[in-house]
Amino acid sequence: MSVSALREFINRHTASITGLAALGAALDAAASATPLEEGPLGERIRELLAALGAEGLLADVSAQEALPFLAELRHLFAVDAKLLYERTRVSGWHHSEPEILQAAGDTSVGFVQMLARGVVPNLEGLADRFQRPGATFLDVGVGVGSLSIAVARKWPELRIVGIDLWQPSLALARENIARAELGQRIELREQRAQDLKDDASFDLAWFPTVFVAAPAVRPACERIVQALRPGGWLLFIALNPDADALGTAVWRLRMTLLGNAAVPTSSGAENLLHELGLAQVKTLPRQPGAFMSVVVGRRPLAT
Repeated sequence: MSVSALREFINRHTASITGLAALGAALDAAASATPLEEGPLGERIRELLAALGAEGLLADVSAQEALPFLAELRHLFAVDAKLLYERTRVSGWHHSEPEILQAAGDTSVGFVQMLARGVVPNLEGLADRFQRPGATFLDVGVGVGSLSIAVARKWPELRIVGIDLWQPSLALARENIARAELGQRIELREQRAQDLKDDASFDLAWFPTVFVAAPAVRPACERIVQALRPGGWLLFIALNPDADALGTAVWRLRMTLLGNAAVPTSSGAENLLHELGLAQVKTLPRQPGAFMSVVVGRRPLAT
């Protein structure tokens, strides 16, 4: 590739990079309920968003809805920037910076809306379970606790167990849970999923495989299945095999940075859940262009 071709390539993609940063500024303003400044910087941000066709994109987005999108962009820029330096260009989860850890956790908050609208009501028996005292949710890879906190607020009867091995994240999780005054309902454990001792204890388990090393996915899944109550459900994050080549390449690189370079496709995840004896296995409907899928399976009811 010639220098001129390299320059043309960089010029062509700079608009997307800077445009996402400008969108992040607008999301930050929405999430904090603080309008963008009226001076030159605010004007340039609005000008770029308009040129990209994003003018008015956030008009109907609430502060609560803006937060996970803002967190996603913050996490994306912070982690991707590490690719630019040899000393930080490593695979796997090695991040200890509070900003990166909190952004990664806050990204998951957006899943609660999907959980409430499209998952819980459509998985047999789960909505009823979530309304009963003693209902329990297993958050594998709890991180800084953002998802657990959001789930606890959405379902007041739910008790949550969050497990993780990463001490910097767990330290933040303890602070976040204490600040939310949810310490009586959210239990944190420094533990791997494959080391779970619980049996028939959880009504729903969340398993984000992107943070799990590939060789550990099956043994972790085996223990999670045993930890489900009869009739309980597992949510397994998989790769959408129908994504286009560019999107797939982007997300495979991102998954390598997060810890798992070989996240199963949705069909592979379905096969695994069938092999482990789960019933009603299926891939949930996904938004057009989504690179990740949620595969579900239910532990059979006791006979």
